[in-house]
Amino acid sequence: MKLFRASCHHIMTGAAKGGLFRNTRTVTSRSTPFDENGLHEVMLRQKVDASLVTVRKVLDTARNPQLAEDVPHKYADKYLLAEYMTNGHCASLLTTLRLLGMTDEHMKTMKQWSSDRTVTLRFSSRHKCTFLEKKTREVDSDKKDVVTGAAFSMSKKTVTTVTEYFWKFECGYELSAYKGNEPQEKIVIKQRDGASTKVKTTTDKSPQVEAKEYPSIDVELTWLLQHVNAENGQVSFSIDRSHKHCLTPLRNEDAEKAVTFSLSVDKWSRRVAAQLQKFFGVVQDNTLDMSSLQSSGDGFLPFAPLLEEGRKGDAQLPQLKQRRVEATQTDTVVEYKKQHEGDVPAVLEGTDLEALLQEEERQIVERLETVAKAFPASGGEGLITQDEARLMILLSDALSKLNGYSECMDYLEVMLRKQLVAAIGKEITASDFAAYMQFHNRKMFKEEYAPKPLCLAVRRPNHYPEGTVSFLAKADDVTGENPTLMLTRKLEAGTVPQMKFALSAAAEVTLCGETQVHAYIGHRFSFEQPPPMTLAARSRQFSGYVLLLGRIGGADLFLPSHAMIVQNKDEFDIPLMLDEIPSAQEFRDAIESLSPEQQRFAKAYRSMQLESTLFAVCIVQIKPQLEKVLDLPYDSLTKEIQLTQRLLELFIEYHIPPDLVSFQCDSMEDPDEIPAAKKVEAVKAHVDAMFAMIKDSKQKELDEQKMQHEMKHGKIETVSASKASVPRLKKSSAYCNGEGMGPIPMESSLLPDVLPQSPVDPTQAALRESTPTDASLPDGMVDVSEFPNALEKQFDFFSDAACIRPTIIKPADSWTKRYQPKLLSDVKTSNVGSDQQTKEKNRAFDLLDALTRSGVLTIEESSMHIVLGATHCFDETLVDTLVKKNVNPIEHVERSMLIVAATLFGQQPQDLVKDAVIDRVEKYSPMLFLL
Repeated sequence: MKLFRASCHHIMTGAAKGGLFRNTRTVTSRSTPFDENGLHEVMLRQKVDASLVTVRKVLDTARNPQLAEDVPHKYADKYLLAEYMTNGHCASLLTTLRLLGMTDEHMKTMKQWSSDRTVTLRFSSRHKCTFLEKKTREVDSDKKDVVTGAAFSMSKKTVTTVTEYFWKFECGYELSAYKGNEPQEKIVIKQRDGASTKVKTTTDKSPQVEAKEYPSIDVELTWLLQHVNAENGQVSFSIDRSHKHCLTPLRNEDAEKAVTFSLSVDKWSRRVAAQLQKFFGVVQDNTLDMSSLQSSGDGFLPFAPLLEEGRKGDAQLPQLKQRRVEATQTDTVVEYKKQHEGDVPAVLEGTDLEALLQEEERQIVERLETVAKAFPASGGEGLITQDEARLMILLSDALSKLNGYSECMDYLEVMLRKQLVAAIGKEITASDFAAYMQFHNRKMFKEEYAPKPLCLAVRRPNHYPEGTVSFLAKADDVTGENPTLMLTRKLEAGTVPQMKFALSAAAEVTLCGETQVHAYIGHRFSFEQPPPMTLAARSRQFSGYVLLLGRIGGADLFLPSHAMIVQNKDEFDIPLMLDEIPSAQEFRDAIESLSPEQQRFAKAYRSMQLESTLFAVCIVQIKPQLEKVLDLPYDSLTKEIQLTQRLLELFIEYHIPPDLVSFQCDSMEDPDEIPAAKKVEAVKAHVDAMFAMIKDSKQKELDEQKMQHEMKHGKIETVSASKASVPRLKKSSAYCNGEGMGPIPMESSLLPDVLPQSPVDPTQAALRESTPTDASLPDGMVDVSEFPNALEKQFDFFSDAACIRPTIIKPADSWTKRYQPKLLSDVKTSNVGSDQQTKEKNRAFDLLDALTRSGVLTIEESSMHIVLGATHCFDETLVDTLVKKNVNPIEHVERSMLIVAATLFGQQPQDLVKDAVIDRVEKYSPMLFLL
């Protein structure tokens, strides 16, 4: 009994080494089953090698077919090979169906059904278990006890009474076909009722359910029948290469349907075999040779992926009983010869396939006849007869062929991948592709339009830089971080409105410096994350500038969200997050079925998202603005390092109004005739006086603390000025923070002779945070806030640009700051979290408030850099994009770059690229010339 059940189980699992019972895969998102270690590829090669033994016996000795990758061939041969394998596989399945009992009349009827209805193959089964009798018998024990004495000898043994219950297990099954949803109108292909066996148990509990009708096991045959000629029963399958969704020999609707059908039959065969195994497991007779039903899983594949070098045409093989595959590839071969200068396809076809299919059928029939000798004749009452053995063998063989076909089709992609890697020399990655695109853009764009590293030097004309601001991207672990390449357009003065931003509800600052617009076009493959991007701000010793980060809210509106003072060798590393939003086409498809109210809401919110794709970086130079607010000549503070540092300390730490230290000339003097040195000396005197006053204020606070301590403890203790708390002087106030201190006495020389201009009316200065700016601008003016909308229209125009997603660039929540507190101290590193970021912004805004006199003065030495973000997204990895999608990512990213560049520069694509590449661009991207 145990031996029999083990044999039955081995029928189902013994071919696992050949991949016979592989898990069913989903075709729509199918991944190649060949794992990284090449195990399945080795197994397929073993199957092909085993098949080649039979192939060489069938074909002429002069013939030398080999595994496809070992034979030189054209790309078109892979399409022919896919058709060859599918035709052979379908013909092999039809052979199995005929051996199961399907006649030509059955085939014609089902073919007629398939013209307008589905055709389903159904396996139904049932069983019944009834009690026969109860028997009791005595069983002598093998053990015998002997008792001996002086005059006698006596033996004793144990007798056991055994009660046995006998049951009759009957089963029946039926293989039929029906059309549509009419199972009652069926064609019976094979059936058996009354198969029974006697089952013995030691309890009165039934070994099986008394009666059970098992759920029917169905598989649809419509696809197969639609590719069978009704007149002669020949198979005809071909791939429509002109279909818009035909990507590769495997990734097309025709091949996908073939593989889907094969997987459905594979699943059906497994379920039927499992049901038969349940029946076989009931049999208690272990005299049957169940090992003969086993399948090795590496049998002959008549449709193995073979090619042959130097073919001259179809060979004429004798003794072909019939043709199972139509010679429908004649037109394809003719077209092949036209495209390849008369070359003959390397794929086997025609009579070769017919001869191999006949050999397959001969081997199956021979095996069936051999196995029939080991089982009872058909028509008896036994549960397992020649009919059941035949059915199990055919299912086992079909599973082997189904699994082999799936692996052969997947091999086409494996071969493409290996050939691509062999051509390049390695498995390329996304970082390799990024490096290539830099090379490609240098070759394609004219010098003035080519992407350039976004590394900004903070400097005045003809001066050494105060520092740098860079966008860095990490390409890989070897090269580290490199400046990010971006398209850059410098907007001429007078062509863009002056940007404004709010220091407070009553103070608005106007930026009169240059404006540049940059475009970042990234790319991402599959679910890989794009290279991390960092905004790096560096300053040199005794130098500094103010850096503001935010977004553009209108034609003349800057909305800063972060700000910091970068000075004296400070280094800020600010990670940037790249958040993609749906592309124009994805957004349109998503809202198509929404209500009008929901669509309006989605469109309004998307307009805000698009505007957020304008990431703005504003750099404000400190020294030029200091000279302006102090009424000093241009460039007069360049070498006044100590004075500059002391001024910044007054403005940042003590919030001293700039009017208290600015130069004020007498009413009788002409300011232009006063030497610059005299003006600087006057400012120095004001600064010295202010620090002297601060020192006096500190000393008074120390004296007061000493007095309070003496009164409390009855003795005097000296408190050093360095350890005392330092009061923080508040802006626009003549009082210190110390308790009990009165007004700070001020010398008359510290008071300005001329009062500052009246502050801006708060009602006029409050910025329009939630109100869009006026879209109407004078002719010739550029509204930078409209760039995202212009790009949205361009991307929406090109249907293949659906994978280009606008990208929101924004600072991360945590930064890194490196600074040197003193000249001789070590560099320290600190984490800048949200609280510290707020403090940095307040310090920067306090300084800007002083440098602009609360918005009264404009900022001339500033630069506004607006970065427009977009990402080209691919669904697959880089190699899979080439192999599975048959897409050249270079051309797609190139197209995206040209769309963005044409929109950014306001030029036609042909005006942006070099003359040498215009023809190539127009050939592969003709739609660009419709811009």
